[in-house]
Amino acid sequence: MSLQDLESALPALLEFRRPEPRGINWTYIERELGAPLPEDFKELSEFYTGLILDDFLSVHSPDPGAESEFISVAQEFLEDLEDLHDSDMSHGYASFPEVGGLIPWGDSSEGDTWFWKTGHPDPGRWLIVVSGHNDDWVEVEETLTGYLAGLVRGTILPHALPPNFPGRMPTVAVD
Repeated sequence: MSLQDLESALPALLEFRRPEPRGINWTYIERELGAPLPEDFKELSEFYTGLILDDFLSVHSPDPGAESEFISVAQEFLEDLEDLHDSDMSHGYASFPEVGGLIPWGDSSEGDTWFWKTGHPDPGRWLIVVSGHNDDWVEVEETLTGYLAGLVRGTILPHALPPNFPGRMPTVAVD
């Protein structure tokens, strides 16, 4: 899927689209993370700041000039995941850079976390992993934008999430 598919599924998003890319330093981010990131995420982040879907799911987007803050937030989520893994509470999921390790891309107001599972050499083929706050872990074979569009369209079920998310007329905001 692509950013255009997400915009088609969620037309209210277009209100917040920037006319030009924001100029995020992806070379720095990917070097610091130690991995390339999916192109659909980079495109989403270039044209939208901090997408929030239905006052619930927040996509972590870096800001130009503040890329180190994005890295710090990602590292905090990875440390939390490492603690869960060390306590045998991560259902076998490990933090990147472990082979197939997870990299965070979003969280919710209720403590849910969204990750990419990095097992494929092509980041565009990484699975989405949802860690629900009730200790539910679900894998979805979809891109980030495809996952969001599927949630909005109702073609992807909100496994591990509140059953009413997203609503029939989802709201969208940027931070």
